[in-house]
Amino acid sequence: MKKTRQRYDREFKISVVAELESGKPLAQIAREHGIHPSLSSRWRAELAKNPEKAFRGNGRTNLEDSSASRRNKVESLPHPNHDGRRGGIAETGEIFKAIQNALSIDPTLSICGACQLHGMSRSNYYKWKNHPRQAKQETEFDIHLRNQIQGIIKGSPDYGYRRVTIELKKRGYAVNHKKVLRIIRENSLR
Repeated sequence: MKKTRQRYDREFKISVVAELESGKPLAQIAREHGIHPSLSSRWRAELAKNPEKAFRGNGRTNLEDSSASRRNKVESLPHPNHDGRRGGIAETGEIFKAIQNALSIDPTLSICGACQLHGMSRSNYYKWKNHPRQAKQETEFDIHLRNQIQGIIKGSPDYGYRRVTIELKKRGYAVNHKKVLRIIRENSLR
């Protein structure tokens, strides 16, 4: 069961600090109000530091409105579809570019929020930011092999990647079944 964070208003916090200042034991205050003992000490320190600005909240008047407008603004951006497979859009970096675009348009948007809206984890965002991958250049052999695989599948549409691999080996190609499967998937030859 997920616990929701308890929020206390300014008056409650001030009343707890007043009880603490009156000499009441910290443990008793915590038991009576159902709060952690360190919380009342933290509130007392915050109130002593700056009484006028203490317990002002996070500065947003209406959190739901601001997040909804931010979500609408980001959702209006071009959003690539993520298919969730390796070698898909996440591997090409299009989501990374879309997140960077969203962050440049809305400076109040956090990286975590932008990643959630685009269906990418924050750790993957930083992985792409720190180590961008270069697109591999397709060699002439790969192009020729793809054309051979395409020809085999057109000639025998019931062949799977294993039979296609056997056929390629009969034709003199030294190729692994994993590479054949990857080429079939990447080029949507099925």
